[in-house]
Amino acid sequence: MSGVRLAPGEVLSAPAPVPAPVRGTLAPVTTKAEWRTRAKRARSALPLDDPRHVEGLAQFLSGPGRSAGWVVGYRSMAGEVALDRLLARPELGPFALVRTPDAGLDLTVHPAHSATEHHRYGFDQPAAGSPVVADAEIAVVLVPGLAFDRRGARLGHGKGYYDRFLDRLAVIGRARFVGVTGGYVVAELPTEPHDVLMTHLAGTFGVVPVPLPEPAG
Repeated sequence: MSGVRLAPGEVLSAPAPVPAPVRGTLAPVTTKAEWRTRAKRARSALPLDDPRHVEGLAQFLSGPGRSAGWVVGYRSMAGEVALDRLLARPELGPFALVRTPDAGLDLTVHPAHSATEHHRYGFDQPAAGSPVVADAEIAVVLVPGLAFDRRGARLGHGKGYYDRFLDRLAVIGRARFVGVTGGYVVAELPTEPHDVLMTHLAGTFGVVPVPLPEPAG
């Protein structure tokens, strides 16, 4: 992994041909709330529609080391990499989608071809009553987030849905967690005991295992 040493809050410089980030002076941030504010501002300028995001995920899912089982994706909100083109390739699946409940924090997982409903947060999701995919049958989870760090730590929107979901799967110990970064990877995020680390990070640089090595220099 080539690049420059990161100051707090700088975007990861991935291998060529991805351009290096614009360096500048950034005020230090320490809390998750401060990081969310910074990440939302930074993500608005990221090339989230760059086809390399999906191409890298496709190569990863078609690779020889992948376990058999469901690949769990998501329907994107603003500021997230859209996975529609990936989900349209059934040979890379089988694909499933998470469903955010009307009450409580427990995500459920359903086949991607399930009937849909519109959630109040602004995205389509599997409808209530759709067939359920068992946690033990999940091989890969493609995880959205506002920011990720070199260790695989993830910063979400603070609701706790993915925290509980990933913790459930971590207990089973089978699934790989791929953080779909959109290109926003920083040196270190604040973490709490309940945070579950990603096993891989994805971006225009492809899909790479964590922890990422420190860049030379």
